[in-house]
Amino acid sequence: MKKLFVVFAGILALSMIFSATQVFAGGQGEPAVEGQIVVGLSLPTQREERWVRDRETMIAEAERQGIDLRVAVADADMAQQASQVENLLVQGVQVLILAPHDAHAATSLVEEAAADGVPVISYDRLILSDLVDVYLSFDNERVGELQGEFITNLVPAGNYIVMSGAPTDNNAALFKRGAMKYIQPLADSGDINIVSERAVDNWLPENALNIVENALTANNNQVDAILAPNDGTAGGAIQALAAQGLAGGFPITGQDAELAGVRRIVEGTQSMTIFKDTRELGTAAIQAAITLAQGGSVETNNVVEGVPSLLLTPHVITADNIDLLIDSGYLSRSQIYGD
Repeated sequence: MKKLFVVFAGILALSMIFSATQVFAGGQGEPAVEGQIVVGLSLPTQREERWVRDRETMIAEAERQGIDLRVAVADADMAQQASQVENLLVQGVQVLILAPHDAHAATSLVEEAAADGVPVISYDRLILSDLVDVYLSFDNERVGELQGEFITNLVPAGNYIVMSGAPTDNNAALFKRGAMKYIQPLADSGDINIVSERAVDNWLPENALNIVENALTANNNQVDAILAPNDGTAGGAIQALAAQGLAGGFPITGQDAELAGVRRIVEGTQSMTIFKDTRELGTAAIQAAITLAQGGSVETNNVVEGVPSLLLTPHVITADNIDLLIDSGYLSRSQIYGD
């Protein structure tokens, strides 16, 4: 019985891996129709709301375009992402859309795809390889600039906690570079005192919570502003502030226009977020994949680290312009404010 159980468990595990790493346009799991474009999509996570939206958008657009889209989600595990990408290449995808968990480690996956003659779209996060065919994202340095400009306008002097995103994510470096264009000059002049400057491993809110807790303890709660790189880390920071009765007491940034973040803006505990319409990005990725599969060139508007790039425009969201999210259909009024 024990041997039979082990065999059954192994079969079940394999079937779960297969189903988790393959999602076909139409959801039927059928082999690609002859002549149909087959595209692989590798995402780093579904832990954040924005990545769920990316996945849903691309699946819907692939169905609309009649594309066989095969999706793998790595759950913030680079080894798992590598295995999943190799599996997608074995399946014979014609184009790979790759949003890396680790921008540096993913270069080997781009090399594997290139060796198989498969074009690679670096999605949202730039993979640091000259073999990438096109990079699709938002102007991520501009995202940081918007955060830095916003918070320094409100707090031109005082004690700052400066957080950045995961060290494995090249976008995190771009966000921070943009923000520090505004923060660093004020720090150099002595107006701003950076009491804590830390990266948030894996973008996890609990890691942000710990960073802020430690900074508050070390500075007797004397903090005037927090640069949080996204809504998840902002949420962790605000949890730490709430424990000290400080939530809403000073500005804190965010990014991604997640529902929880937008609700915190309404409540007054988070000051802003950056709206990056991932519906536009996901749609552009599928359209770019079709173009590359057909041997065409994707229209770009920039070059980042030597890679031809299509960069979309981010927008600041505060309590004053939340209707931008509602009018665009990104979030509904009832979602934000309740019934």
